[in-house]
Amino acid sequence: MSCPNLSELKLVVRSVLVACQNSLTVEELWKKITYIFGGPQKLQIQIIGYNTHFDFLKTIPDVVQLDDPEDPNSIVNLISSKLSRHMELLVSTNIIRPPKNKNHLQELLIPYRTQCAFIRIFYELYPEGLSINDFESDILCIPIFQSYINCVDKLLFNLDHLFIRKGREMISLQPKIINSLKEVEIEDKFTAMDICNIDEYSLENKNNDQQISNGLEYPLFNILEESIKTNIEQLLNEVPGWISDGQMCNLYIEKFGSAFTHYSRWGFTRISQMFSKLPELCCVHFSNNDVKIFSSKNHTCDIHKKSDLLKSKNENMESRIISIFAKNKHNKESCENNGVLEKFLKNDPFLETPLSDCFLDREIQNFELEINNSFNVNVCGVDTSIIPTIICQFIDQYHEFQKLLVDMKNFYFINDSKLLFDQNIIMVNHTYAYFLDDFWFRGIVTDINLGVIKMINIDNGSMHTIPFEDIRLLHVRFAQLPVQSFICKLHGIDSIAEDELLKIIDKKCSIYVVSTDQRNKSASVKIKFMDSVSDKYLNDEWIESGIALPDSDEE
Repeated sequence: MSCPNLSELKLVVRSVLVACQNSLTVEELWKKITYIFGGPQKLQIQIIGYNTHFDFLKTIPDVVQLDDPEDPNSIVNLISSKLSRHMELLVSTNIIRPPKNKNHLQELLIPYRTQCAFIRIFYELYPEGLSINDFESDILCIPIFQSYINCVDKLLFNLDHLFIRKGREMISLQPKIINSLKEVEIEDKFTAMDICNIDEYSLENKNNDQQISNGLEYPLFNILEESIKTNIEQLLNEVPGWISDGQMCNLYIEKFGSAFTHYSRWGFTRISQMFSKLPELCCVHFSNNDVKIFSSKNHTCDIHKKSDLLKSKNENMESRIISIFAKNKHNKESCENNGVLEKFLKNDPFLETPLSDCFLDREIQNFELEINNSFNVNVCGVDTSIIPTIICQFIDQYHEFQKLLVDMKNFYFINDSKLLFDQNIIMVNHTYAYFLDDFWFRGIVTDINLGVIKMINIDNGSMHTIPFEDIRLLHVRFAQLPVQSFICKLHGIDSIAEDELLKIIDKKCSIYVVSTDQRNKSASVKIKFMDSVSDKYLNDEWIESGIALPDSDEE
């Protein structure tokens, strides 16, 4: 859609400001207008007679008011009129937009660590830029990026803070990001080749989540726009005490005249998630009633107290022998985020069930795996991407687990609407009930993106992509049975042929716990088939036959 006349463009400007319901900067306003017309090449202001969009806005005082007519990125306010009150009808009847796919105009949340992966790939492999065609064929085929293969235009639109267009067909990293990375220590980060080798299973595996995040993420402070950092610092310093994440948007609009949407642009689902990545500017505290954001400059005392507390806790931890999966104190000692979730749910317009009947903790209690103990399990999955690991499901409580599935199916068939809640407050790393293949299961949210939720089934280790509408709060009655699956590494093995390891999937086996690592919540086990007449464990047989390589660090 091109822009043939001034009146049509004025109508679009008014439409955008009415639809946004907030004042915008010139840059924010024009980004939305350009998107409506299908790209900068389609919106030709020159034919109207203006060199810049700022020059044009200054000539339509009947539509907009500029806070500062001398500032090219001033705040733009809508001039109210009878036209704006009937804008919804006029837009639908007078502006013909080009046909677009269903999700074309939606915002796309790209996780921060994924954005960092894009930066690393370009910084290391394509410093001079890359054609958009090659971007689709050479980069979006990498497993970590494959979910974006069918929404390239929307992806690039939402990553315009990372990429700059060079002509119509080329993109490259923003120069300011390249300059910032030259000052960042990246020796401990994944290389471009490492990123290419991260498979989808590893990316979604909650046990590898922290390791992958550490390898991908750059310090946000180093690559965040200077103007945003300055605004955040100014706001935090001027407000006495602390600011809740719920107040941040309103205060930011009042202070700077534009909406605070930067947290979603950088791939965070909540403001507090973004601010927790900025220790140089602020510290975030989770209380029973709110998420509190403090200026680091004015709140250093609590940081030292927290450091001393962690040191004391670590010393106490070392003096005790703790099993790998210590039982949670359900309903006695709540997670730091429980109060926040409960606060949101108290005002939820959808939830009909009392909060006392809802499971609000992060995770359900796990089995205790202790050294020298043996367990009968079914092997549900394997992984060789980092270290050889297996996903096991306990057999001893098989009947209790099957009864749980039947009870959940019957219960949610009648009561699922009562446990429906606002999808915007779904929290990563929290446990919910989800519907799949005519059954209800228990799962932990590992990621929220592209309008769907990625879940890991806590009872068999499988991973699924679930629509928002198929998620419900878990009733407390279904949180009593411990988690039925766990992940452990193969004792004494450094690497093994994946094809060989795949042979034990869906096999009933006995495992023997050799060691545990409380810090990383992992166990090292030996394994053999339950019906095996041999006393030898498969670990030893694989090493002796050359199928697996031994781990030199193991005893």
